[in-house]
Amino acid sequence: MPAAASVAVFARNEAAGLQDCLRALGVALDGLDASITVVLNDTTDGSAGVVRLYAKSSPSPMRLFEIRFGDKSNAWNQYVHALAPAASMHVFVDGYAMVTPDAIRALAAALAEHPQAHAAAALPSCGRSAPSQRAAMRRSPALHGSLHALRGTFLDRIRAAGIYLPIGLYRGDGLVGSLVVHDLDARANAWDTGRIALAEAATWTVAPLSPFRPRDLRRLWNRRIQQARGGFEDAALKECIYSGNYGSLPRFADYMVADWLQRNPVALQGRSLFPRLARARLASPRAPAKALLEASMVPLGPVAEPPGPWRTGAEGASPPLSTGNPA
Repeated sequence: MPAAASVAVFARNEAAGLQDCLRALGVALDGLDASITVVLNDTTDGSAGVVRLYAKSSPSPMRLFEIRFGDKSNAWNQYVHALAPAASMHVFVDGYAMVTPDAIRALAAALAEHPQAHAAAALPSCGRSAPSQRAAMRRSPALHGSLHALRGTFLDRIRAAGIYLPIGLYRGDGLVGSLVVHDLDARANAWDTGRIALAEAATWTVAPLSPFRPRDLRRLWNRRIQQARGGFEDAALKECIYSGNYGSLPRFADYMVADWLQRNPVALQGRSLFPRLARARLASPRAPAKALLEASMVPLGPVAEPPGPWRTGAEGASPPLSTGNPA
C-alpha cells in the first residue's frame, strides 16, 4: 500500500531556515504514515549537515539527495520522475517555509473532500501581500510554490505522460498549476480551477528578510529580476502550450524565453530596469550537462528496507529510506 504522504523539500543554500522547516514538518507529520525527501540544489552552505542532524530524531523516514545544478524546476523533475515514492499525496515545500502544525492534514482533508481535485492549495498568511493573495486565491484557486499538494494518482499521470518542467523555469509552480487545471491537456480541457481544492487551514510562515543583511538584499534584488523574467515566461509558455500542448514544452527555459523575446521585441519597450536586467541574463542561456542535473543520494545513517513499493527510475531502483532515529 502507498504511504499516506510523501513530502518533497527543495532548498538551495537554506541552512539557516532548513532546520526550522524540518522541525515544523516533524510536528505536522507526527502520527502520519509519511516520509520526507530533501533535495538540495547546488548547495554549499552546510545544508546537508543540517538534514543529517535532524534525521537522527526525525519521526518520519527521510532521504537526502544533492543536485549540482541550482534550479528548482529541475529538482521537481528529478523528484517526480526518479525519486518519488508511492504515496496517496505528494506535498511540496520550500526549504525556508515552516508549515503550521495542521497544514499537512488540512491538505489531505481538502483532497478527500473534493474528489474531483488533482491538487490542494495552501493559503499564505505572512507578508504584506498575504491578505490580497488569499483573496485572489479564493476567487481563482492556484498553487503557491511554498506549500501545496498533488494527488498521488495525478503525479503518476504526469510521469506516465512524460511531462517535464523546462529546466531553469522560474515560475515552475505556475506551470504545475496549469497542468492541474487543464487536466494535462490544454487543448482539449477547459481551464477549470475546480481541479484545485483550497485548504483554508493549511499555511506556513517564513523568517522575514532584512534590508540590513547583505544576503537578504541580494535575494530581494534577484527576486525582482526573476519576477520580471516570470512575465516573459508566462507569455512564452502560453504560446507554447496552447499551440502544441504540454508535450511541446522545451527542455530549457532560457532558450524558450530568449526566442520569444526575439520574436516579440516590443515586450521590452518602455520597461523599467528589472525586465531589462532579466533580458540581459538571457545573453548566456543555460544548458547544463546531464550529469549536473541528476540527483545523487547522500547517506543519512542506518538504512532500512523501504516501507512499500518503490518505482524504478531512469538510473535504477529508488534508494531506500533512512530510518530516522539511528542508534
